Amino acid sequence: MKSPALAFLFEYLKLLQAQHRHRQLSFRAKQIRSICPSESSTLLDETKHGPEVSIANRIGLPCIDAIIWITSYNMGYLMMLTVMLYNGWIFISVIIGSGIGYFIFGQSFMKINLQNCQLIRSTFCMRNCSEPDEVPRDGESTPAIESASASNIPSCHRIDTETSVIVHNVEEDT
Repeated sequence: MKSPALAFLFEYLKLLQAQHRHRQLSFRAKQIRSICPSESSTLLDETKHGPEVSIANRIGLPCIDAIIWITSYNMGYLMMLTVMLYNGWIFISVIIGSGIGYFIFGQSFMKINLQNCQLIRSTFCMRNCSEPDEVPRDGESTPAIESASASNIPSCHRIDTETSVIVHNVEEDT
């Protein structure tokens, strides 16, 4: 039967997509780090330019991303259609194939996603979590009341909805 192989290949495509996303993030992080000044640089340093963006990177990365995305979505729809045949054995074979694929590729997939999160945090985090919060009070004597779910999250790890910037800290000194 081909349905377990289809489910297995779908799990592998998720791994390929995460690996490709890691390559893109690494490339973008190199660009940002070379353009943005560090804390140790001075204002008189010569202007830095990011790494050269070749035609292969400019066209290749989005094309590979699109090919992987199209293939994975088509595979997902094919798996859905095979399950919709309402044959119990096909359904079980899809579940088994997906489980075997996750067993083989799942750890690598999670490891790459954690590396991607760390790369994003180390590249885009600009705030130190040990700094005290500066809450604008708008003339009120008490700070604005926040929702119960947001009050459990440290303010430096919340998403700023006004500017759509995610603020994180790499490590918190506790």
